[in-house]
Amino acid sequence: MKLDEPLKQIAKELMSIKGNIRGEGILTDIEYIRYRKGEKEVKMLEDKLKELGQPINFDEISPMEWYPIGWDVFKTLCLKEVFNWSDKDIFEMANFAPKVSFLVKMLMKYFLSAERSFKESPKYWKQHFDFAELEPYQYNEKEKFMIFRVKDFKIHPIMCVVVAGYFLRMAQFVLKSKKVGIKETKCVFKGASCDEYLINWE
Repeated sequence: MKLDEPLKQIAKELMSIKGNIRGEGILTDIEYIRYRKGEKEVKMLEDKLKELGQPINFDEISPMEWYPIGWDVFKTLCLKEVFNWSDKDIFEMANFAPKVSFLVKMLMKYFLSAERSFKESPKYWKQHFDFAELEPYQYNEKEKFMIFRVKDFKIHPIMCVVVAGYFLRMAQFVLKSKKVGIKETKCVFKGASCDEYLINWE
């Protein structure tokens, strides 16, 4: 897949990717579009997807059902084009998602501490995706940082932005700090064997 190809050309390749995401992962992004833009803009996105041969009716998506990860990626790339959004906008959308996530609300009772949440994170990942692997690689309370590794998730660079935004919000939920940051320190699209995210706080 050439990353600079027009959307219609990469659609087929994206849809052939094995792996699924919960419907909620798609719907939380739609909630963000409604929040930031409005209902008309949701329809604009649906029209764009239909025009490109990948129609998705967001009203028919069930939060707990599984849907092809290619749908989610293609939807994200389309909304970048429709709204002329940057990677920063996508990051903010992903950071917003846990705020309105049914799964997050359901699992929040298990977030008893930052360290416990860190250790339990692979189980949480499996609630969202039926493929790839999240590894809680290193946690250092004294130095105030944690490192996550995501394996077998080489789909499209835009998903690195999505994962970073989502991870940051989850960290913001469990850390007792107003200053939390995240940085992708390894990337499969830059030759690494996995994606790695460093979260630090003050």
